[in-house]
Amino acid sequence: MAANENKISLKLMVHKEKLKVAFAEADYTFVDTLFSIMTWPMATIVRVLDKCPDQNLQALGSLKNLYQSLEELPASYFSNEDSKFMMLNPTTSAYDLCRNLKLNIDDSEPTKCFICQNSNCSENRGIYFSNSSVARCPSCSKLMNREIHSTNSVSRIFDDPGMFVPSLTTFIVTDDLRVMPNTLYSSVRLLCDLGITDASQLEERTFDIGREQMVILVKAALLCKNPLTFMVFHSIRFSGGLVNPKMGTSIQISTSNEEDTKLKKMTLRVSWQKSTSKFLFAEANEDFVDFIFGFLEIPLGTLVGKLMNGNTSIECLNNLFSSISNMSVGDSIKSQELKGMLIQPQLVLKYVSENQIFPLNVPNSFEYTLPGWRKRTLRDPRVNGRFLKAATKYILTDDLVITPLSSISGISMLNKLKVPLNDVEQHEVRIGIEKGLKILKASLRSSSTFTDALLEEIIESKKNDGVQEGVILLKSN
Repeated sequence: MAANENKISLKLMVHKEKLKVAFAEADYTFVDTLFSIMTWPMATIVRVLDKCPDQNLQALGSLKNLYQSLEELPASYFSNEDSKFMMLNPTTSAYDLCRNLKLNIDDSEPTKCFICQNSNCSENRGIYFSNSSVARCPSCSKLMNREIHSTNSVSRIFDDPGMFVPSLTTFIVTDDLRVMPNTLYSSVRLLCDLGITDASQLEERTFDIGREQMVILVKAALLCKNPLTFMVFHSIRFSGGLVNPKMGTSIQISTSNEEDTKLKKMTLRVSWQKSTSKFLFAEANEDFVDFIFGFLEIPLGTLVGKLMNGNTSIECLNNLFSSISNMSVGDSIKSQELKGMLIQPQLVLKYVSENQIFPLNVPNSFEYTLPGWRKRTLRDPRVNGRFLKAATKYILTDDLVITPLSSISGISMLNKLKVPLNDVEQHEVRIGIEKGLKILKASLRSSSTFTDALLEEIIESKKNDGVQEGVILLKSN
């Protein structure tokens, strides 16, 4: 995209001796791009960060493995031909708006629309369209591979070039991604809070940012306490800058007002090494795997705000979300609608799995009016509300590699790990929204997702209830 070739500039206040960014002074071009990340589904974040030039930094815990597992899962395990495509390519209502950013680092392809190749069906009986060219027409079962051009997105004409924030407003952006309106007093207080009282320790610099630098910043925001400094001086490995991606096992999450007891529970059979309490693998039916693949469709703003209540394991994301939430409409955010796009992003499509127990914002209607065509309904890529075929079983590793269940490959895995077969016990865990949130939170940072999310509770349950034939049924909170 031509927009990705643009450069934007930041004015930096840098500590000369420590080579550390105290804060940046930014206009709407940088802040719009930074804020737009909140509208991305997690699948988009995985794809964008996978193209980061610095592959020594591994961000997003286990979600990259989850995305790759979905990509590599054979087509025979999906309910429909287009199920995988829809799961891998979720979008939010802000997608088309963000394509107009001066620096748009989301290089996802625009959504396409296809109708039945049978012209008689399309023009007379067919009322469906699909976003995938491999879907089958519900009316005649032929391929829906006839592309039609759509302008479903709301056409926005602004008298101001800013997308989310006014173009004449400037902002202070701290090293840990707190964003605030630019005032002299707030910059002085910020420097004092950093322990800097002598202005001669500082120097002003200008830093030009293109797509590559912005991707590095996003990736560093998931790993560092000071992503601005890392973006500017990323060749320097500074002490204490990188956050250890290994999380502790104690995870505190608020389920807000959701009543876990009213929601569907899924079963996860977790196998541990008895002698070491080490996670080995988990076995699950398609309902749990359908649910966990659904992590990829969750927009970042929904994840940080609605699901985690602004308390993820990643400080910079918490700061960014809090900054947007606290900004006043009119002065700092252009409208309440645009603010909602950032902190309560809405998925474009209503078709989510019935196994998605997290509350996501989806449209009320399945129907769309395509230009030059009558109103049409998006073809449902699910069968009985699911993306994966029923009665299938899977094996999951601690870092969210998911493959179809095979006893032979499982035993080979134990052999590779040098675990005696009589040193294995299985615990049956009922997964509701609270445990689901623990797994989601751990997957953001950890390469040992199930260990961090479930181990402490399983150990505590063993102490209280004892072991009966190696199987424990945990009560879901």
